[in-house]
Amino acid sequence: MEFVQTTSADVASQLAAHSAPGPGAELALAVVVPTYNERANVAELASRLERVLAGVRFEMIFVDDDSPDGTAEEVRRLAMARPWIRGIRRVGRRGLASGCMEGMLSTAAPVLAVMDADLQHDETILQQMFDLLRGGGYDVVVGTRNAAGGSMGEFAQWRV
Repeated sequence: MEFVQTTSADVASQLAAHSAPGPGAELALAVVVPTYNERANVAELASRLERVLAGVRFEMIFVDDDSPDGTAEEVRRLAMARPWIRGIRRVGRRGLASGCMEGMLSTAAPVLAVMDADLQHDETILQQMFDLLRGGGYDVVVGTRNAAGGSMGEFAQWRV
């Protein structure tokens, strides 16, 4: 088992990096990530979101359906060093939609995003989507592969 050591100064600087500018900045965005057997992708996804959402006070909520591969333990390990990461381990319950709902209901953030942990969603558009919602005029913004400029990437033909 690996342990991450961190000091209160480390945590304070990491929190500052993810706080929106201005006094009294509040949580602005929650990214809900339903998982099942995604241990290998958790740290990479967290790093990607840290890069693309720099300056936005956000939290990541991993909702794990009791993965046998140790996904929940990996989330817990990351959360020790990154206080904006939270995990919900669902024992005896499974399902993508109910996992998303449970994650959404666990946050006070006014804006919600949902993305898979399989690294197939393009995290680089999250900032643009967030800005559209924050700018007003939209209640919902959806990322889709089926719009102009979208792509099915390397999906197998049966999945397309």
